[in-house]
Amino acid sequence: MSGLWVLAGALVGVLNGLSRWWTVARLRAGMAGSPLKPTLGAMVARLALVAVLLIAALRNGILPGLLAFAGLWLTRSAAAIWLHKSSWARSNLDTEAE
Repeated sequence: MSGLWVLAGALVGVLNGLSRWWTVARLRAGMAGSPLKPTLGAMVARLALVAVLLIAALRNGILPGLLAFAGLWLTRSAAAIWLHKSSWARSNLDTEAE
């Protein structure tokens, strides 16, 4: 049962990362309307998803809460390391420096 909380945390972490990617990919300089609305809307949805996960886990005890948090944290760390090591990040950094 403990492994399920880590997997649930990892799943929420993946959904958070995809939500961030989707939001940033749709931001444009010439957007009609304020780009703040979709950004804040996605942020509220991400925070609500994390809050629901952690509340559900903590209702079952401190260990499930910590395991769910560990799943979130590990997924975020893995994504940051992967993006740092990927050629996508290097190619975008190279074009920004020019």
